[in-house]
Amino acid sequence: MDGTWQTGDEELLLAVAAVQERINRESHALVALVAEIAIRGLAEARGFRHTADLLRTVQNVSLSTARARVDATRKLSPLFLITREQVDAELPELAAAFAEGAVTPEHVRVIVRVLAALPPHLDEHRPALEADLVHHSRGLDPDAVEKLGRRAIAMLDPDGPRPQEPTPSRNRLTLRPHGAGFEARGWLDIESAALLRTALSPLSAPAPADGPAGAGRDERSTAERMGDGLAELARRMLATDGLGIENGQPVALTVTVPLETLTTATGTALLGFGAGGLAAPVPAQDALRLACDAKVVPVVLAGTGEPLAVGREHRLATRAQRRALAQRDGGCAFPGCEAPPQWCVAHHVVHWASGGATDLDNLVLLCAHHHRMIHTGDWLVVLTSGFPVFHPPPWIPGGPRRNLLHRPDLLGGDDRYPHGDDPPVPLEDLAGAGAGRGPVS
Repeated sequence: MDGTWQTGDEELLLAVAAVQERINRESHALVALVAEIAIRGLAEARGFRHTADLLRTVQNVSLSTARARVDATRKLSPLFLITREQVDAELPELAAAFAEGAVTPEHVRVIVRVLAALPPHLDEHRPALEADLVHHSRGLDPDAVEKLGRRAIAMLDPDGPRPQEPTPSRNRLTLRPHGAGFEARGWLDIESAALLRTALSPLSAPAPADGPAGAGRDERSTAERMGDGLAELARRMLATDGLGIENGQPVALTVTVPLETLTTATGTALLGFGAGGLAAPVPAQDALRLACDAKVVPVVLAGTGEPLAVGREHRLATRAQRRALAQRDGGCAFPGCEAPPQWCVAHHVVHWASGGATDLDNLVLLCAHHHRMIHTGDWLVVLTSGFPVFHPPPWIPGGPRRNLLHRPDLLGGDDRYPHGDDPPVPLEDLAGAGAGRGPVS
């Protein structure tokens, strides 16, 4: 017993309030940490989709909680320009109150949400509305603050949303370089949009819940699921050979890999980017990951630039091996992933260029996202008793783990989980054991 039962009523209530103040202060401290993670680009560098995805894994919280923490960081942290000049936080009043511990993380989420709902033509009222909401947050709970904010917006904008701009009359789509990828913008007529959404529907549906209510639910946003579905639609179209001939050749994704990049896993390769001879540089890890896909044609170049090998189909998993992998792994073998086998590639645990065989004890099914993550080199994959076991990097707690979502029949027995205290096998000892660590595929 900790003696709490001996505490007087008033002392007990004061203790509860003090704990909340400590939670507020620690939540503010987390903002600076998350901001630094984002500035350094650690999520993308470690193979995660975004910072919230990394936080979910490192802190073992839901994706919605991780997203709220990232959103708060964006609004409350000062920005630093390339010149290292500091720019004030987007919401300075809220940032100051949060730093004092005067408002809770729930107040922060509510105020950020209310201000995001303020129409652009009322932007001049944003500072005053922020100040008012922060002031009332010191005495009102988050639910009351949100109601107050919504009513304030209704009073500021009694006429409601403004008429929309005229829409274009022809389908259009543009891809513009943006950060580490491309930003897609466009417009579709009703018929085209219906066709696309129908095709995307099975590919962008939330993953089915598994187990108790709420467990295993897909916490990607609708936009994220649609984006993943569109990429998967393109990947499947390329795999069916249904796009015909372009410039006299079957349509295929081509990655051009210098021989040194292939053998040392360092440097860059060129990824074919549609017609017209366009290409985009990609890191060596991405090039090696793409080489796992049967519909990618690797072009290996010698030091002088001449092609040494194109294709090398013999390195790819056979149809029979794919069936065996689907039976063994059930889908993506990465812990917690529910992607089915048809969404996965057969990843070489020890890369074929490093002498890895295209055998079942050197192959594992991985979805596109976790395939990228494995190639960052942080996770160690070991085939133990015929099944893939994933050893996380030291900054992710929990020890080695397996994915049993696809194989509930394996939930019984003494060897259903790897022991958390099993030490990872050194890389130099894995070459002949059907195990390995990215960047190998």
